[in-house]
Amino acid sequence: MKNLIFIYMALSAGCILPVSTGAPMPATTVGKGNVGFAISGEAPTLDLIADNDNKNLATNDPIAYGAAPAASSTLTFSYGVGDHTDLEVAAEGALYYFILPLPTGGSLGFRQHFDVGESLDFGIAARVGHVGSTSEVTDANGNKTESGARANYGALQLILQSKHGLVRPLAAINWMPAHIRRAPANEPDFSFNGMASSVTLGLMFVSRNAVAGPYVTATNFYSDRFDNSGWFVSGGLMLALRPDRNRPKVVFPDNPPLPPGGYYGPAPTYAPPPPQGPPPPPAPPPGPAQPAPPPGPVQPAPPAPAPTTPM
Repeated sequence: MKNLIFIYMALSAGCILPVSTGAPMPATTVGKGNVGFAISGEAPTLDLIADNDNKNLATNDPIAYGAAPAASSTLTFSYGVGDHTDLEVAAEGALYYFILPLPTGGSLGFRQHFDVGESLDFGIAARVGHVGSTSEVTDANGNKTESGARANYGALQLILQSKHGLVRPLAAINWMPAHIRRAPANEPDFSFNGMASSVTLGLMFVSRNAVAGPYVTATNFYSDRFDNSGWFVSGGLMLALRPDRNRPKVVFPDNPPLPPGGYYGPAPTYAPPPPQGPPPPPAPPPGPAQPAPPPGPVQPAPPAPAPTTPM
């Protein structure tokens, strides 16, 4: 409960600037003219304004290696401008209490797919973005001042993923350089540079029109304000609505073309007709009509029987 209270206080006061470093997307694209949507959540997340003074208010311990005890979320819209090229627009946000979203910025980029064989897909994704947060801070005298931070960043991701099956493992390498500017309350503004690099392993469950699965990311962060460079591990979940480009397609054309030979099965064999003898002779023509025979003599009728007398 103390950690949850700290997350809310830190985000509300602009003390952290969370951003996702390793959220993976499939190596394939959505296809020309198609659209896709994806959302991912990751925690703990990278704090772009981490420095040596970062403290966990609940334990008073430094936040290790740039990790913030918070969650970040990315919502991505993809549009296929080519068969193997997507334009991507993403909204970045933080999750209060790991549930309530708060927008922090966005990015624009592209994704390019490369078919590297029968078993693997390879993808490259690049984007540029901006995140920031500003809040009002009230000091002990009741004076209100603004405190905030913002950052411009670039991101490059290389993805390798298996091509077939219900479960398709994924591996990605990510780089994220950033230029950060802080405006703390009652202090001069200052700027510095940072670099995050990460390795992501994911296990994606793929259906005809959806992809979902967990992933684990190991992130290293170094900045001009954060002397210690090291690794921290994050966990996340990704859900995407996008077509499976590798699913076999069954096509039933209205008039399928005939294969070579003109038959769908084995070509029939033809045998020559059996030999035949000479044709039979023609029938003789009918003879002339015969006259009817003359009528014969008239024969007398037989005599009638004599009447009989009863006794």
